Amino acid sequence: MKLISQIEIKGFRSIRSINLSGMDDFTTFAGLNNSGKSNVLRALNAFFNGQTDEGKQLDVDSDYFRPDLKLKKAKQISVAVKFTLPDHFRFRKGLEPVKQLLEGRDFKIKKTWSRKKPLPIYHLEDREINLEERLRIDQFLQLINFRYIPNRVLPVDVVRQEHQALRDVLVRRLGRRGQGQEQTFDTIQETSQHMIRALVDHLKEASPDIGTVRLATPTSWADMAFTFGYRLGIGGIEVDDAVQGAGIQSLLMLETLHLIDRDYFQKFGWRQAAVWAVEEPESSLHTTLEARVASYLSSIAQDSSSRLQIFSTTHSELMLQYATKTVIFEKQGWETIRKIAENPRDAIKQVSRLGISRWIHPILYFPLDPLILVDGKYDANFLDEAFQHIRPKRKVHVIYLEQLEEGGKTGGVNDILGYVKANAQAIKARRKEAPVIVVLDWESANKEGSFKKLFDMDDPFKVFVWPESDCNPKLDESFRGIERFFSTRIIQEGKKRGAKINKLVGGEYLVKPEDREKAKKILNAVAKDRIKDADLQYCRNFLEKILQAAEAV
Repeated sequence: MKLISQIEIKGFRSIRSINLSGMDDFTTFAGLNNSGKSNVLRALNAFFNGQTDEGKQLDVDSDYFRPDLKLKKAKQISVAVKFTLPDHFRFRKGLEPVKQLLEGRDFKIKKTWSRKKPLPIYHLEDREINLEERLRIDQFLQLINFRYIPNRVLPVDVVRQEHQALRDVLVRRLGRRGQGQEQTFDTIQETSQHMIRALVDHLKEASPDIGTVRLATPTSWADMAFTFGYRLGIGGIEVDDAVQGAGIQSLLMLETLHLIDRDYFQKFGWRQAAVWAVEEPESSLHTTLEARVASYLSSIAQDSSSRLQIFSTTHSELMLQYATKTVIFEKQGWETIRKIAENPRDAIKQVSRLGISRWIHPILYFPLDPLILVDGKYDANFLDEAFQHIRPKRKVHVIYLEQLEEGGKTGGVNDILGYVKANAQAIKARRKEAPVIVVLDWESANKEGSFKKLFDMDDPFKVFVWPESDCNPKLDESFRGIERFFSTRIIQEGKKRGAKINKLVGGEYLVKPEDREKAKKILNAVAKDRIKDADLQYCRNFLEKILQAAEAV
């Protein structure tokens, strides 16, 4: 969910002035130690909760930008947040004055702290607001559940602190069910297991030796004054969550917080969104668990029904791979500066050069997810759009050669074959459940064997060829590659946009060789902009076959 679209901070700790625009569902802040990235999370905590760290109120004397302390000017700290409310963000009955004050779904709220005033001054856009309006702004901010999770926190302690919220979720769900007194405790256990079902599945994937996971709920009336925790079964023996390793505790914490924040009957009956500010969630995790946490955070922030936005500091190239936006922080003297990475690959390249994280081979990106390697950017765009309609059960990543080789070849079957041959060992290093799947154009069917002979049956590699028998019968062989599987509607729309496509008397369409590249560009722009479910009539079966091979359907 995209809720906060921009953050402006002035005069706070290592930040003299910084403007972070284009914030996304899952935004990571990468930088060397002491580069100031965590100060962004603390500034957000001050904006929502008035605290920099847990139990510590913002204090201008100690939190002001240090190099300017001796300057003879008023000392002020300001944090401004621009909100872009998603469609599902609603103002409950009684908050009409709040909605009227905000005047729309895009607005900026700023808080300014100074030495002489105990409370911050509020601005809406650039206008200082009065006390009554301030109360309405506070009512709006109370619709958002902000969580600051520092790196040094003990995950199991966070779960314990959420005792009341977990109890409320469970009690509310119990209230929907009728039972006799003798069944009360069985029902509590049954309901709690259903409540944490997704959590259990994720935990077992991350740590296969764990046999069972259950909430430590009461088993008798004498046990009713209970505190929530988890009991994990290993080898038939149940143990407390507190004796688990830090990595398992971290995953339990994140899953539990999400369980609470997505329980809209309990929380979002009056709260409309949640924002997490998480410091280095990869801490204490082995690589596979680190990848699972990165993928998990990305999935819960990007889910179509999500009401959660995540900001996270990180040193991890895996977090950068799964983030939807990355800001890179550097220190110049005392001051924190920032650069925005264009995409995950750009982010990884920049942070590895700065020594923040390790360089990683591009074919090893997204280690938990299948990679689908196609012939060029246009093919990738179409498949990305098509998968919005087919909706794979697992995340898949569509890539093309230009993304894998900086300044390398642009595509074509021979270039792809050369790349796969040169990087076969790296491909074999991928997990079997996350294979590389090469998709060849229909006219390259004679090259399929050349790919297959590079790998054994057990290697994480598969190759598919677009079947010419499935192509649009109204398009002749003058249409090359994936365009031959486009619907007639896309072809007609392309003609309207200026593609030189001829229609024969029999109803077939053809394109002359000299017009092919321009037509290809226009057709793919149409497919990217306005694809419909009906546009998949000639390619759905093939794409579902690929997803079955990726175990994504």
